[in-house]
Amino acid sequence: MRRIRTVRRLAAAASLAAVLNTPIAAPIVHAQGAPPGGAQRATREQLTEQVSNIERQLPGARSGDRAKLQASLAAVKARLEQGDFKPGDRFVMVLRQDSVRGDTLVVRDSLRVAVLNLPEFSVAGILRAELEDKLNAHVGRYLRNASVRTTQLVRVSVTGAVRNPGFLYAVPDRPLNDLLTSAGGPLMEANLGRLTVSRVGKTFIDGGAAQRAVEQGRTLEELNIESGDAVYVPVKRRVDWRALLQLGFIAMSLMFGVLNFLRWYYDQQNQ
Repeated sequence: MRRIRTVRRLAAAASLAAVLNTPIAAPIVHAQGAPPGGAQRATREQLTEQVSNIERQLPGARSGDRAKLQASLAAVKARLEQGDFKPGDRFVMVLRQDSVRGDTLVVRDSLRVAVLNLPEFSVAGILRAELEDKLNAHVGRYLRNASVRTTQLVRVSVTGAVRNPGFLYAVPDRPLNDLLTSAGGPLMEANLGRLTVSRVGKTFIDGGAAQRAVEQGRTLEELNIESGDAVYVPVKRRVDWRALLQLGFIAMSLMFGVLNFLRWYYDQQNQ
């Protein structure tokens, strides 16, 4: 809980920086092998265009590519219809009026959030790119001269060879290696070269791609890491010298036993 509160404070600070016109957004770059569905902050127009492009490709696609195109089409259409937010998602809201107020809003099972003392706000069918405008429109119905800035948080599971494994809330424009730092940092035996990122049990970033992402400081958004994804840091393979010595001792004992048996056998034959 203490770690989550710390991450919340960091997220709130990032949002306050946004209010003061400090840029925090990073360019969107697709990670190789990323799941279908498009960039996290794609607009409705961009997603609609993506649907049109996929539908144009489907008739002439090979049978092997058709399934991938259909999966991508279904994912994009689901985003357009259902929006990007799920129960448990969080985002930091900073409201500026006569003063600046900040709060971390949690999406409930009803896909609604409590906005200060105002009526609840529904995120059903809203894309990430639309959140700030929609929330500003909602607040504007009840408050004059008020503006809202938002910072969306990503809930990621970090497990394996880190000091404090568990669930973390992070700002999407933070590098992947910052996420590992928030989890206490990798242990000495951590094998970052085999780090993996998975979604619903399926790995979409692994091996060299994950190691390069850490070395290059790639952000969660650039890697298309979303809430619910899991980062796993494996342990380096160690040589168990004690077990090897025991096996060597057993092998030598067997060898000496066989030699003694052969010596006894030849002695019996020569008598």
